[in-house]
Amino acid sequence: MQLSAHFFLAEFTISSKALSMGVENTPTPEHMVNLRSLAEQMELVRALFDRPIEITSGYRNPVVNAAVGGVPNSDHALGHAADFHVDGFHDLDAARRIRDSELKFDQLIYEKNRCVHVSFHPRMRRQILRQPGGPGSPIHTGLEP
Repeated sequence: MQLSAHFFLAEFTISSKALSMGVENTPTPEHMVNLRSLAEQMELVRALFDRPIEITSGYRNPVVNAAVGGVPNSDHALGHAADFHVDGFHDLDAARRIRDSELKFDQLIYEKNRCVHVSFHPRMRRQILRQPGGPGSPIHTGLEP
């Protein structure tokens, strides 16, 4: 199912963790509304680069979210967040371009050696963070130390 001009539902719901657990990662109707909005926001991110974007993680149902160590109120579990790479860009450079743009977002996290995380929760705080140690490590304000 196509959610926007360049993004499909499968990109936001595929999960190696769900597959390995034998769990379906199917969004609820409420989460589908959020995922459509997320896809439209990711179109704006894509437009900043004029390059393809690879989604590495999007929606996570509660079982999958818990299995990957996500907090219960994770924007991934609500359908508001995506982890991704921009074709031809280092993740830090992609995060900097988003930070320096006029794009409205709730949270931007550079997860070193992993991905760029962006969420479009309606609170739109424009919070900019980094997680230099990878998953489970401390999170710090700003993209650079």
